[in-house]
Amino acid sequence: MTRPINHNGSKIAWQNWTVYVGPLAIYMLLGSMILAVWERIEIQLIANQSPEVVLTIVVVRLVSILALVIWGFPKIKQDFPIHVSPLAIAVGVIGAAIWIALCRLNLESKLLAVLGLASDLFGSRDAINPWDLFESPSERNLFLMNRFSLLIIAVPLAEELFLRGFLLRYLTDPDWPGVTLDKIGRSAIGTTAIYGALTHPSEWISAAIWFSVVTLLMLRTRRFWDCVVAHAVTNGILGAYILLAQDWRLW
Repeated sequence: MTRPINHNGSKIAWQNWTVYVGPLAIYMLLGSMILAVWERIEIQLIANQSPEVVLTIVVVRLVSILALVIWGFPKIKQDFPIHVSPLAIAVGVIGAAIWIALCRLNLESKLLAVLGLASDLFGSRDAINPWDLFESPSERNLFLMNRFSLLIIAVPLAEELFLRGFLLRYLTDPDWPGVTLDKIGRSAIGTTAIYGALTHPSEWISAAIWFSVVTLLMLRTRRFWDCVVAHAVTNGILGAYILLAQDWRLW
């Protein structure tokens, strides 16, 4: 006799993957997909010099991530009740200071130079200056509003859902949906440091240290939302610094 198919189990598994992996996957894939479509329309396209492309990518990423998070929020709230400690804000501020200070020191470029390698070996960000790119003040303001919303709200949610909601739980136990944060060990510090370095190659030292610090926060408080808030605070301060210092390479 064949076993009946457990449709409820399949549905729950699909929901878990969509809620925790989907937002970051959307962030990574949408930019490439939009560029691929646009390049078919405009052959000579230089993406970071096209205000239409830059604005479209930011808006589509923001709307798509927030829509998916809102859809999955009942599940997220069930797994991680909303509790935030004041320590999360402090860690966010300290994390921003560390990130900015290390980036100003250009440690990554100096280390590569010592090794005889090109300073841009691991690539660099687009370094978009909104005042150069957007001639229209209204378009520039629209870009800044959406870019900061992406930076402070969508990106922290997408990355933390993937890291704390999926990856660290999966590495603790492949049957990850039942794993709580108090079951995650100190090896998570190394895991998140590697993740940070791989996903932020031009600032890999800053990223590795920052993600390690936030993981220490998680190990101390065992609260998912502490990590989200710390991430949001760091990104908000970083965004303000970029505008004030016009350090567009961090954008």
